[in-house]
Amino acid sequence: MGELGHPLFLAISVTIGAALVGGAAAHRLRLPIIVGYIFAGVALSLLNPFLHIDTATVHTVSEFGVALMMFVVGMELSLRDLLRSGGRVALAGTLQILLSILLGYLLMIALGWDWFPALLAGFVVAMSSTVVMIRLYERQGDVGSTASAIAMGIAVTQDISVVVIVGMLPVLADFSPERISALGGTLLRTILVLAGASLLATRLIPALLRHAVQWNSRELFILLAVTLCFGTALGTYALGFSMALGAFLTGLIISESEYSRQIVAEVVPIRDVFAIFFFVALGMLIEPLALVHFWREVSLLLVLIIFGKALLIAALVRMVGFPIRLAVTVGLSLAQIGEFSFVIAEMARTKGWYRNDEYNILLMASVVSLLLSPLLFAFSPAISRWATRFGGRGERFHELREEVQVHRSVMRDHVILCGFGRVGSRVARQLLERKVPVVVIDVDPERIMRARQQGIPTIYGDAESREVLEQANPHTATIAILTMPETNSAMVAARRLKEINPHLTVLARTHEDRKIADLRRCGVDYVVFAEEETAKVIVRLALGSVVRKGEWEG
Repeated sequence: MGELGHPLFLAISVTIGAALVGGAAAHRLRLPIIVGYIFAGVALSLLNPFLHIDTATVHTVSEFGVALMMFVVGMELSLRDLLRSGGRVALAGTLQILLSILLGYLLMIALGWDWFPALLAGFVVAMSSTVVMIRLYERQGDVGSTASAIAMGIAVTQDISVVVIVGMLPVLADFSPERISALGGTLLRTILVLAGASLLATRLIPALLRHAVQWNSRELFILLAVTLCFGTALGTYALGFSMALGAFLTGLIISESEYSRQIVAEVVPIRDVFAIFFFVALGMLIEPLALVHFWREVSLLLVLIIFGKALLIAALVRMVGFPIRLAVTVGLSLAQIGEFSFVIAEMARTKGWYRNDEYNILLMASVVSLLLSPLLFAFSPAISRWATRFGGRGERFHELREEVQVHRSVMRDHVILCGFGRVGSRVARQLLERKVPVVVIDVDPERIMRARQQGIPTIYGDAESREVLEQANPHTATIAILTMPETNSAMVAARRLKEINPHLTVLARTHEDRKIADLRRCGVDYVVFAEEETAKVIVRLALGSVVRKGEWEG
């Protein structure tokens, strides 16, 4: 028992310890923590002659991490959210996947790769990291912005496409005219899997979850969720698909359940621990000398992943009708390799579809893209403003021409409301209930339509544009309220408004206390710090409650 257990215990303990050190270093350097885990694996591979870690054990445990990771990704997605994001976003996402695959394929063919490894490289390039993308917007305080919603819609489209990609890879690996019938069989099995998933989603799993809730046992509830994850993963594996696909489908099914939030809360800590092994195992497969020997291939692939994909996504988002500023921001936020890319690459390695050097080229380019992604996105406000000035004249004319309801001659003593999202729509409702005239400015056409349906005068355009702001008559307005979540956009809009009317009162909101001084320097008269105001309301209600009970008086 001790002889069998010791190598396992050593492998798990050293892997977790190395991941802790690597993750802490990445966090300190403000890099994606995934990068820290991967470099921890690189360090372990270099030290393994002295440590004698059983690498097979690490890779076996990592399979659990992959399944749980895909399970949670599926639960955090929502088909309803994708449909709400609009067909335009789904169209842009679909075109991005197809064109990225094509560009990756052509690049690797030009570098001398065989057709199937080149095609796999295209699949890897096409995916972006949902986790890293969300963290980038969180760091800038822009979660909930129009740009983040568009980026999430494209990321969801990418994740769903993996269902088809993973199902088709085994057949494509041995593709020949004689294999066309096998391709049809794979399509049939894919349809059966999706039909089975639909049946589970509507019949079995909701009933199981409702029954599990009645047990009133947190432990059994967690066990049921994990059992569903691994059970479906094994079922899809038995049908010839990957276990990751089954886990992802199970998560997607549960995402529509009323218990999904609770399951995510319970499973995420388990997922985080097991996911460590997946990324450390990837790092252990990297040969650092590959970056020296294959620097040309890595550099070209990196240019495609970062700059090529950013430009492609920006062009497609602009093509489906969104402004240049949003398009550039979305493109930069998705210019990296995603979690599913690593799953596809690892699947290709285990199946023997890649040579060792090809695998290392892909892995090195992927890791460097994750390293550079936060640095590139930090410059997104400046880059998007430059792009707007460079190519946005026609766009601004189009925005002004769109306005058909606002008549400048009758706009006086009104409120200019920049942003009609979750906060802005509530502000507008409160003002209208008090008979205060409001003019809404927003860059999202769907929000503009919602405001117009409520009879609110609207201007479609970017609040960072002076020409758009002038249409709202800042000279005769009472106050301008900036409710957009992007603090940088609010700062630019405030400066423009003060340039037009230095006496106009400007109010803005922020989620970051370090941005308050920046907003005030840009001309904002009143800054609402959301967390501070929430704390004040909570304390006021709490104190009012205990005072009514006769406590804490005097």
